[in-house]
Amino acid sequence: MKRKQTVMAALVLAAAAGLPLARAADISQGVQTLDLSSGSAAFKHEFGAGNAGNTFSDRYNFSASGGQLVGALVSSLDLPGLGGAGFDSFKLYNSAGFVLDGSKQSAPGAPAEVWTVSAPNLLADNYYLLVSGTVRNAAAGNYVGSVAISPVPEPATYGMLLGGAGIIGWLARRRKA
Repeated sequence: MKRKQTVMAALVLAAAAGLPLARAADISQGVQTLDLSSGSAAFKHEFGAGNAGNTFSDRYNFSASGGQLVGALVSSLDLPGLGGAGFDSFKLYNSAGFVLDGSKQSAPGAPAEVWTVSAPNLLADNYYLLVSGTVRNAAAGNYVGSVAISPVPEPATYGMLLGGAGIIGWLARRRKA
């Protein structure tokens, strides 16, 4: 009897403090693998109506060869009648663990939320992006994202670029004279 009273008192105190009594549902997608053979790939998570307050933590796998640059972004639009997502984090991981935190690019209170992550000179490895957040309202909606990967230029490439720019400048000066 005393235990039942203690539990009831805790529930009343939690409700009075404004703490949620029910836990949000997890609407995460299964792990998805992105094909970056063309250099880029898009991803998204669509959620149906009635998911306000539910959480997600979605994983997108990809592979990179050594010396590559990766850039990724994720965004969501929160407008009346259109369900949007609020992101808690956007992170890049490799097979050994954490690599890099993403950063929020949108202004506070803006209807669009955008996060980006960029990493130069990746080692040859398997990587994944982890997108975590909460559905903002009860309307059906989604978030979308993309990831692109490209080789980092060799020092010789920069040398050729500077040499070519110098020759063009020399030719322009010679032509002007």
